[in-house]
Amino acid sequence: MSEPRTFSRAYLVFALAVLVFANVVNYLDRQVVSALEREIVAAFDLTKAEFGGLWSAFTLGYMAFAPVLGWAASRWSRTRLFATCVAVWSLATIGSGMAPDKHMLFASRFFIGVGEAGCVVMGPALVAEYVSDRARGRMLAIYAMGMPLGGTLGYAVGGLVGPVIADWRDAFLIAGAPGIVLAVLLVGLREPRVPPASMSMSTATAARLGFGGYGMLLRSRPMVLLIAAQTFAVIMLVPMLHFCVEFFQRERGMTKLEATTSFGATALVAGALGSAIAGWLGDRLARRSRGAYARLAAVAYTVAIPAIWIGFSSQSRPVIFIALGIGATAMFASVPANNTSIANLVPAQQRAMAFALTVFVTHLLGDMITPPLFGAIADEIGTERAFQWITLALLGGATAALAAARAIDRAGEPPTR
Repeated sequence: MSEPRTFSRAYLVFALAVLVFANVVNYLDRQVVSALEREIVAAFDLTKAEFGGLWSAFTLGYMAFAPVLGWAASRWSRTRLFATCVAVWSLATIGSGMAPDKHMLFASRFFIGVGEAGCVVMGPALVAEYVSDRARGRMLAIYAMGMPLGGTLGYAVGGLVGPVIADWRDAFLIAGAPGIVLAVLLVGLREPRVPPASMSMSTATAARLGFGGYGMLLRSRPMVLLIAAQTFAVIMLVPMLHFCVEFFQRERGMTKLEATTSFGATALVAGALGSAIAGWLGDRLARRSRGAYARLAAVAYTVAIPAIWIGFSSQSRPVIFIALGIGATAMFASVPANNTSIANLVPAQQRAMAFALTVFVTHLLGDMITPPLFGAIADEIGTERAFQWITLALLGGATAALAAARAIDRAGEPPTR
């Protein structure tokens, strides 16, 4: 079994900065397409359901390759695998801007998903192993800041199309370029654990870390409940992120720049607050209860339901962004809370596989069909009503997270490192 390495404080800060940068670029490249709905629909003559299908194409690659990468991460250098994944998604992002037809655009989105699966599988696992369990919640909260930062940058780059960027295709080139630098940084990053002296593994270890390890994880009741909670959250979150810019333009009379900057700024502030709350409060509460992180996620989902409902119902811009700000803060708090629960629940050697399993299930059951289905429903009943009703998926998330907290509290001491 590999042992944890000891690093200087300066190196840990550098390593964490690289991993946060990776998560920022991850969400930048993923999200920029959502700020270009009008341009893409017009250029490729897409229906709203087909535009939703662009997210499904991404999800297919993301979901299908996460288990493979989780398995690979137990055998080869995770930092080099991560670097390869970054190169794949960055080139695919650039390829999105060069797509001659919608088929190539869908293919590019698929490969963005393939690459970005590496970020969600290896990123939080590496962060969790660089630090002790006493600081894990805070460090994973800092890592989670990549979501609002990258998402805001994605909306910002898309929002500059027209006022600053003449051709919408150039937005994909701008979004994809930083990944080349990131891939080089990741290649040089040191593993947080010392590799085994021999590459051969015992039968027991192979069974634990091979694909059979996924079956072992699924036999854990807390793990299944945490995955269920994230699945319900994804059902709500992805349509909101993918369709909100066009909604604010068409239904609330905003310009593209107003919609992207307002929503991006709201997400950025909410992400900072939510991540800080989850990291600081979660680590404090965890001293008294092992299920504290999951319980915090349950509270966050519950707070988000009325806030997001009001945000998509109101006609008043101040009310819209105050309500969505509260809802987004709660949602951003739930992400590191869930991830820390998973990181603390399994041994270090299984963390990458645990995150890979979470990705596979949440996206298979959560957002594989949700975006095109949401688009089709929105065409029938209106986007506002569709947003209102899909928010209720968070009731399932809150229920599952609360059940996970109780199961974790009854399970005994968690694995360390």
